[in-house]
Amino acid sequence: MLVKQRFIDRYENVFMTKVPTRHMVKIGAEFAASGYLDPAYGRQSLLLNVGYEVKLLPSFSLGLNFKANGGYSSALGWEGVLVANMQGRWYFDMNQRIAKGKSANNFSGNYLAVVGERYWQSYLSTYPKLKTGIEFGMQRRFFNNGAIDFAAGVYYMRYAEIHTSWEYVSGNNKINDFEISTRTMLSFAFGDWKRKSTSPACDVFRCDEFVSSQWKFLWPVIRISSNISNISLGAGYEKKLGKSPFSVNAQIFADYNSFIYRNFYDFSLSRSESAQLQTFAQMRYFFLQKKRIRRGRGGNNLSGLFIGPHADYVLYTTTGYYSNRNTKHFGVGFTYGYQKALFKNGYIDISGAQSFDVLPNQKGDGRLSTFRVGFGLSI
Repeated sequence: MLVKQRFIDRYENVFMTKVPTRHMVKIGAEFAASGYLDPAYGRQSLLLNVGYEVKLLPSFSLGLNFKANGGYSSALGWEGVLVANMQGRWYFDMNQRIAKGKSANNFSGNYLAVVGERYWQSYLSTYPKLKTGIEFGMQRRFFNNGAIDFAAGVYYMRYAEIHTSWEYVSGNNKINDFEISTRTMLSFAFGDWKRKSTSPACDVFRCDEFVSSQWKFLWPVIRISSNISNISLGAGYEKKLGKSPFSVNAQIFADYNSFIYRNFYDFSLSRSESAQLQTFAQMRYFFLQKKRIRRGRGGNNLSGLFIGPHADYVLYTTTGYYSNRNTKHFGVGFTYGYQKALFKNGYIDISGAQSFDVLPNQKGDGRLSTFRVGFGLSI
């Protein structure tokens, strides 16, 4: 009973389920499928987000978000997109949780949402003009100022009736389309809740627990429509070498992409399809782990900053647009990054790698750079 009560207390402290909240401002980043299979990144786009959510009733809220990405160059000016997003959310189990004494009126819960978005974009962007749909999501607050939000939805998209020349060349000349996609948002959160004097950091990050191994499953990155589709799945296994700060990490990622493009020679439309299977093995050295253990700020586990040697094998196939890529890559190099356990079975892995191809007769300089931001489940 004591163990169960400790888990309940930790859950309430982590997700602030007993802290009443009616207003919340969120400043952070949204990760979603990019729609393209870039040789190095290819799977996710990043949008900076500023948003506000207010509770109208315990189970219903209204939210307004502004999202943007891009940059400025002297040759092209500003290139990117600005998005205005409005959501009406129904936290469908909130009333029941409040009645059972498991929650207060706040923003930590599962929800269904009606979403509407308006896009303003530059010349080289291929986002829709309008987007509406229905989402299922899971939002959790943690610490005094943290929030994470996972969502998957079905959307109707309307493009501009007068297309830019870039949209014409890319084949994105449809006015109406539908899309299934996922997104992840990580934010700093501010609101009207009573702040706690001490934040239960180790309840969130499991920093004091001994972890010798873990299976890792990536939260799927999905975007499916008639014009652009992108699916990325991943899984891995990591094993700690005794009680040392070293581990062996093996992962596999499968990526599929298709999109419509226009042939320059006769202006006909073609579909480009690409698929990539990437496997790699790493030895990760968590170089600050011993210092953190001595200072009582961490445990002997698989969390923290790391560096180490890296080897990868990539198989790639395409029907057209990225045909200048090598179909095989076997490289050796190094990895770097930051991994952290979240809550009971979650993790975040922000990592990059540089590898150099050792296969003969390859195109280019044989260097492959990868960078991934992964959210997922560990068991």
